[in-house]
Amino acid sequence: MIKTASILKNEHGAVMILITVMLLVLLTVISIAASRTANIEIKISSNEYFYQRCFYNAEGAIMESIDSLEASGDPTIAPEDWLAVTDSIINDDSIFTYWQSDVYSDAQPQGAAVDTTGSGFMAVHHGILAGDTLDLSKPSKHTFSVYGQCENRGLVLLKMGYTKAY
Repeated sequence: MIKTASILKNEHGAVMILITVMLLVLLTVISIAASRTANIEIKISSNEYFYQRCFYNAEGAIMESIDSLEASGDPTIAPEDWLAVTDSIINDDSIFTYWQSDVYSDAQPQGAAVDTTGSGFMAVHHGILAGDTLDLSKPSKHTFSVYGQCENRGLVLLKMGYTKAY
C-alpha cells in the first residue's frame, strides 16, 4: 500500500498533461492559420476568375466591334453611334473619364452581345495611316483604336489597334 500511495503523490503525470495541452494549443494555432490561408486563397482565386471573365468579355466586345468595322465599306460615311470619326475628344488619356460620364458628345459606348449589362465597346477613327499612299485610285489604309470594357466586380478596359483599307 505504501508504494501505491507514493505513485499518487508524485507529479510525473502532470508533466504529461502539460505536454498534451501544449500540443493541443499548437495544433489549434496551426489549424487556425491554415484555415485563414485557405480563405485567402479562395478570395484570390475568386478575384482571378472575375478578372479573367471581364478580360475575355472586353476582348469579345472588341472583336464584335472589329467585325462590324470589317463588314462596312467605309465606316466613316454613316458612322455608328459607337464610332468617333476624330480623336479630338476620345483618346488614351480621356477614355476612362469619357466612358464613365453620362453625357456623350462624340461617340456612345454600345453594349456588347457577350454581356450587354457589363461589357461594351467604342472605336475611334484616326485617319489615314502615316506613310500610306494618298493616291485616289488606290485604297488607303485607315487606322482605328477599338476599346472594349467590362465592369463586373472590377474594371477591365482594353485597347486594340485596327487597320482597314478602303
